[in-house]
This record gives sequence, C-alpha cells and structure tokens, in this order.
Amino acid sequence: MHYNKNMEATNDTEQKPYTATSLAQAAGVGFGYIARLCRVGKIPADKFGNVWMIRFEDGQRWLAERQAKLAAESPEV
Repeated sequence: MHYNKNMEATNDTEQKPYTATSLAQAAGVGFGYIARLCRVGKIPADKFGNVWMIRFEDGQRWLAERQAKLAAESPEV
C-alpha cells in the first residue's frame, strides 16, 4: 500500500501520472510539443509550478490516438 501527499491510502495498481517530459519521451516527440498540447487543452493536464502532470489514463489515451493517426497517415506498402 502506498500513501499520497495527504496520507491517504492508494491502490498499488494505480499507475503513476505522466509528466510532459515522460509523455514526450514515450511518444518520441519534444517536451515543447506536449507542453503546448497541455496548455491549449488537447491533453488534459494540471500544472504544478513548472511541471505539467497528466493522468496515466489520459496519457495512454493520447498515445493510442497518436499511434492510430500515424498509422492511418502512413502509406501502405
């Protein structure tokens, strides 16, 4: 069992949120691109100081949508 900053018990199966940097690395894009998408609301995120925090589920959804879009745009061989 883990505890969050408010000392509330959290489920061990919960996934850690992405930061803009970690999501950018997972997607193979630059930090600035992810930060811009967060800023304009295309990726749901909260900003704490200078760090964008993205819920794991939202990051996974965006990655899946990006993969689908890239697959649809790539020419078939």
